[in-house]
Amino acid sequence: MKRIYLEITNSCNLNCPFCSYEKGHDFIPFKQIDDYLKQIKEYCNYIYLHILGEPLLHPDFERILDLLDEKKMQLQLVTNGTLLKRYPDIFKHDCLRKLSISLHSVNNLNVNKNYYETIDRLIETDKKYVLELRFYDENNLSADLKSYLQKLKDRYGLKETKRINSYLLKENVYVSFAEMFKWPDIDHEIISETGTCHGGADMLAINVNSDVTLCCLDPKAYNSLGNLKEVSLKQIIESEEYKKTCADLQNHKIDKDLCKRCSYRLRFLS
Repeated sequence: MKRIYLEITNSCNLNCPFCSYEKGHDFIPFKQIDDYLKQIKEYCNYIYLHILGEPLLHPDFERILDLLDEKKMQLQLVTNGTLLKRYPDIFKHDCLRKLSISLHSVNNLNVNKNYYETIDRLIETDKKYVLELRFYDENNLSADLKSYLQKLKDRYGLKETKRINSYLLKENVYVSFAEMFKWPDIDHEIISETGTCHGGADMLAINVNSDVTLCCLDPKAYNSLGNLKEVSLKQIIESEEYKKTCADLQNHKIDKDLCKRCSYRLRFLS
């Protein structure tokens, strides 16, 4: 397993137009997170703390980072960046492998100058982790975001990398661009019943209600493989349903209704 998403909260302090699902106000209790991380550690050392929610809203966020340090796990933290000023020493955590800030989340919002000052400080701080600044949907950025992006280009330049749409600003700091994708939904039309995906075999997601799903694009848990309040992660991964789903995807057979309606997986077609 390359990575597992653990949605520690489905709450968010923003309401981005590209995020079509209704947010909630649920938080996984710290003790439960500890238990889930013990189970995850047996299969994967690389974890994300989000699906829909803003992870920095969790009241025990600092303790969770300490827990990841203690377990020697690696974290890719994806955030809208508006709450980073609460955690000025976040870069000191050994678990932090990559910090991705979705600047497009504040598109057309009146964020104060502290938002950009916090990011500037992170850029200039010596770091072992990778800092990624995401400017998705580049053609529709607000004037403020375009101005900030231009400032970065003028100050550092953008050096091409081996990754498509990813550019180096300075050591361990990247700017990335991408088109917005459409979140799959069971009410959408079927796109294809053939193809493959990394869901299941390479990744799993644990929703805030403890449902385990194939990937991070299923916040309503249409493809639930089981609930960690009722069964263990080991039981789920050893189940016939999980094994069959992974085998079907490997054989380019799309059996799950939500997966048939997912356009994101089309990039894995071959």
